[in-house]
Amino acid sequence: MAPRQWFLSALWLGALAVSAGASGGRAVPQPEEYLDEQTGATVDVVDSPLIFARERSERAANLRDYVTLAAASVDRGGKLEYVLIAYVWSTLDPRYAPASALADSLLLIADDRRIRLEANGKTPSDLGIARAVHAPPGQDINPLVFPTDLATLRFIAAARSLAVQTQLGEETVSYELWDDQRRALTRYVRFMDGER
Repeated sequence: MAPRQWFLSALWLGALAVSAGASGGRAVPQPEEYLDEQTGATVDVVDSPLIFARERSERAANLRDYVTLAAASVDRGGKLEYVLIAYVWSTLDPRYAPASALADSLLLIADDRRIRLEANGKTPSDLGIARAVHAPPGQDINPLVFPTDLATLRFIAAARSLAVQTQLGEETVSYELWDDQRRALTRYVRFMDGER
């Protein structure tokens, strides 16, 4: 085989290998956009939520309380609303679960910024989201809905450190980032910015 033919064959085989590798790789998850058939709203949801945890080793090993935060937006007739949907849940016996402690607010600490999240008293379904958004599996928990905006979500996604705090009576309870899905939040922000 002449050197030129060998080079072209090698180039062709290399391109084939790259093509096969690209098609065989795992696809990057993307935010979900759908028309809610029950409410008629267009809903956009982050592909993976942020999950925060605090150890509860005083009860038993490997038990934790969690806070799940999932970004979503609802477009009803051209009116766009951004929210963080939160679930407060635990692997503890329900008698020791923290849900009653977090009735209407959370403090999200993103780098040096403290972002107070205040529940608006609405359910996701009130906003136009009929199906559950990243609800913890095996848990029967009512979600909290915190109004937000795209600039705040962008800041959270870019933060170097994240934590959540709440009040349990007189005590401040802290949750550390347990499942870091800032990349998913970045994808969501870019999606909402029109980078699709």
